Amino acid sequence: MSSLLLPGSQQLNRLFHLMVVFAVLGPTLGVQVPWGTSDPWLNVTFFRATFFLLVAGLVIRWVNEHSLESSHMYPVRWFTAFFAFWILYATVSLTWVADLYKGLRYSAFLLIMLSLCLSFPLFIKNHLNMENTSKVLFGVFFILVVFGLSESVFLWHLPVSRYYEQNVPYPTSFFTNQNDFATTITLGLPFLVTALYMIPMRRRNKGLIYTTGIIALSCLLITGSRSNSGFALPLITISWLISIFFTVERTKLRRHFLKGVGWVFLGILLVAVLSSTLISPQIRDKLGTTMGVIQNLQKDWQLQQDGDVVESGDPAPEGKSISIRKALIINGLRFLHHSNYLGVGAGNIEYFMEGAPNVYNKTNIHNWWAEILVNFGVLVFTLYMCLYIWLLHRLWRLARITNTGLSPVIRWGATASLIALIGYVFGAMSPSTAIHFTPMWIVYGFALAVVAVGEREQERVAKAEGST
Repeated sequence: MSSLLLPGSQQLNRLFHLMVVFAVLGPTLGVQVPWGTSDPWLNVTFFRATFFLLVAGLVIRWVNEHSLESSHMYPVRWFTAFFAFWILYATVSLTWVADLYKGLRYSAFLLIMLSLCLSFPLFIKNHLNMENTSKVLFGVFFILVVFGLSESVFLWHLPVSRYYEQNVPYPTSFFTNQNDFATTITLGLPFLVTALYMIPMRRRNKGLIYTTGIIALSCLLITGSRSNSGFALPLITISWLISIFFTVERTKLRRHFLKGVGWVFLGILLVAVLSSTLISPQIRDKLGTTMGVIQNLQKDWQLQQDGDVVESGDPAPEGKSISIRKALIINGLRFLHHSNYLGVGAGNIEYFMEGAPNVYNKTNIHNWWAEILVNFGVLVFTLYMCLYIWLLHRLWRLARITNTGLSPVIRWGATASLIALIGYVFGAMSPSTAIHFTPMWIVYGFALAVVAVGEREQERVAKAEGST
């Protein structure tokens, strides 16, 4: 009888995939809670519902079996340990926060997102699981970009969009603003591009992936996100071009080089035609001010001990949003200094940013790296960055062509995750806050799963070669 109450592995895997789908699409399908709270983050969403159902299923399994079958996560044990420390630090920081409610809410988000991240190495135990999860993620990405393109054509937006009931051509897809949508695209593009030549597949599947990439690139330009189009995308392109020489066999590269170049130029032509047809004059002008952004960022930054924000020179008219972001970071660094570099506490940047100079009523710091630093201090930020760089290094080792014994899916996952996380160095500066930006946590979690599966398979290959 006890076996009837035990959630089977297959059922939990399906619930995991359903949670992944709703992690991106679910917030759009939120339901207002009965007590009518004014805080939208307390609404019930399909993601939160499936998340807690999955947690309940894992608890039931642990009670019945006294085990969660997590030994396969050993290669990423230090990331798990850091996440636990991060949660502990966030909890302790509640003792010195200025706004306890904001701190509790942020800590709850952190716990859920870190759990979402770790669910990937927990449920992806081999390259077959990885392949199945990749198909689910591709389906979600396809829905996102196709709907985003339809927004620009029909000028119809979902209620979650900031442009709901407004006839404007800015695509936000299933997100609130176009910057979040653009960052999701730059996170997903490396997985599409590398899959075309690293994973054996049918021609029609390659055609679908290629078409999805064209639509995604067009949507990226139409969003007008300068941090993603002008900075993240070039960084991703450079990283991808460099990776080709280390992840593709030389004979295969020489044989298909001209063919690959032809497909790239065809894609550029199609994106140019599609985006130029749908892009609005306002977005075209905005994308044209990328150099103004760089010039604005080059102006002197000064942080005075009395708390005044000083910028030399007047900000360029087209760089107003960049000037605001600079002011947000400068104010955040001032808050960090006043906290003795321990951080202002979980989620309390918004509290201190209210009424800060030169931020024009903005409270979110609009920079994930600064968000970690100011909220949690130098210690957590340093550990986070060290593990981030270490993750990139381990992905690089798995992606190299020398690992001929690894599954193509693992090497593809390592290459795509590496490029996506490198591009996110700039992509992280686009969303207002990344604490509940699920695409980032999904890519991070997928990268951890690649490392866990890849390094275990690497050990098996090495043992097999040593025994022969």
